[in-house]
Amino acid sequence: MPATHRWLLALLGGALFIDLLLATQDGQYGLGALPGGALMVACAIFGARKPTEGALAGALVMVMSTGFIRVMHIAPTSIGINDLLLSEMASGVVLVVLVVWRSSPAVSAGCTTMLVLAAVLALFVRTGQSHSMTQFRSLQLGLLLLVGAVVVGVYLRNTNLRRTETELGALVRRQWPLAAALVLLLFLDVYIGNSGTHILAMAGAVLASVCAFFAPRAPVSLTLTATACIALSPLLVFLAQAIGPNRTGGEAIVVTEVAASMALVAFVTRWGAPWPAGLSTAALVAADLIALELRSEYARQRLTDFGFVIGFLILVSVATGLYFRARDRERSQTISVAVSGAQQSERMALARELHDVVAHHVTGIVVQAQAARLVAEKDPQVAVQALAKIESSGIEALKAMRFLVGSMRGAKPAGTSQATEHATMDLAADLGNVIQHFSGPPVTTELNLPEVVPHEVGRSVLRLVQESLTNVGKHALGARNVHVTVTGSDGELAVRVRDDGVARRADPVGGSGGYGLVGMRERVELLGGRFVAGPVSPVGWRVEAWLPLRKEDT
Repeated sequence: MPATHRWLLALLGGALFIDLLLATQDGQYGLGALPGGALMVACAIFGARKPTEGALAGALVMVMSTGFIRVMHIAPTSIGINDLLLSEMASGVVLVVLVVWRSSPAVSAGCTTMLVLAAVLALFVRTGQSHSMTQFRSLQLGLLLLVGAVVVGVYLRNTNLRRTETELGALVRRQWPLAAALVLLLFLDVYIGNSGTHILAMAGAVLASVCAFFAPRAPVSLTLTATACIALSPLLVFLAQAIGPNRTGGEAIVVTEVAASMALVAFVTRWGAPWPAGLSTAALVAADLIALELRSEYARQRLTDFGFVIGFLILVSVATGLYFRARDRERSQTISVAVSGAQQSERMALARELHDVVAHHVTGIVVQAQAARLVAEKDPQVAVQALAKIESSGIEALKAMRFLVGSMRGAKPAGTSQATEHATMDLAADLGNVIQHFSGPPVTTELNLPEVVPHEVGRSVLRLVQESLTNVGKHALGARNVHVTVTGSDGELAVRVRDDGVARRADPVGGSGGYGLVGMRERVELLGGRFVAGPVSPVGWRVEAWLPLRKEDT
């Protein structure tokens, strides 16, 4: 089940649970309406997958529930809209949002009309005991909920049409479960309030709920704003009492106010700096207790009990914020390590390509230039031929550099080069091409290749032979012959490159970065092979590698 559906099920299940609690308090006369509420919740959950069918089924269920309540003389316990259960109101709002969001305008208009007519029928027919004033107020609240649901549905519909998600859209996507829960609690506060100034006492809770919704964007400042709103809310009650002496004080606890405070504490603990988060949390708790004491004489008499409850809930919120803060830190560290590892792998791959490809061509250029300088006076024709080879090697080096620059810009994956891109499935031909462009001593080859060589193994063999020949040209003093052997046996491919140089140059051609052997060893080990390099007796140098022949996936 998607996360959105789970949140929806939790919220609608919470509304149904509140209906159950209220119906239990009212006795058996209110329990008969609960099956209709449960069916409406089921229609809303079904509407998350098929909104049109869910909306039509919800309208039909509400009409059938109205007939059942009328015939059985059931008195449903309502919050907000008379004779409608909280679960029915919440499910109806959800169905309107879904059908406007995901259906065509004509279909959404028809389904919304059916739901509205079913709700109006329930308002006037279920018990027939409502007064005209209460029915008028219920119609006003119903119209407000309808407009809100349509606006939310249109907003979500337009968000789907955008190619990129806005910052506000991302915030709404994350915070809608909190907003829906706070709205449900507001309805509960309206129901349990029995004083004339209770709506005024809820003003701070409404503003705190708005601050809680936007808290992820500025947790500390919005927590302080909510603190001021809650602390000043008793002033509205005092003004109402001064204007109307017969009005009683506000309720002891506004549930929405406590819930919004818990959300704010969790957000500021999760995202705020430690000291500002601690100070703003302490200020918010103090504001809650001050408002609690000033609003009601009953609260002043039991301030310790209420303070203990609020303190426990705030501790739960702090623990929740700390948990998510630790999880965010762990996730950030995991991502940072993964990014660093990927960057390091990319740098190592690029370094190997620069060393193996560009250094190979540049070494050839330097060797040819030195040879041309030595024979230019005695044999100009040989010097001209050397210049042609220098030109060819320079062109290849430029191509390789351009390819690597493209790889760094994302055109090709790192670890591929001009040579490896042009490599074919014929490893013998590719090796012959590499040896043909070698400008050092004569090379003899001994190839005994298996019929099928995995592509990655073939590329690595090319790199090993190429780098080994480059090292011969740079380091092998007095080398007259190079022998290259590539043979396959016992499930692995053995590569051997040996020269007969009498010594190693103290000042190698073009200098030495010292990364050639390191890069070759890394290539072999990445494929699970073994690598050996060192001097041989009586003279010369050898490079040997054994690469496992893995079968390619079919």
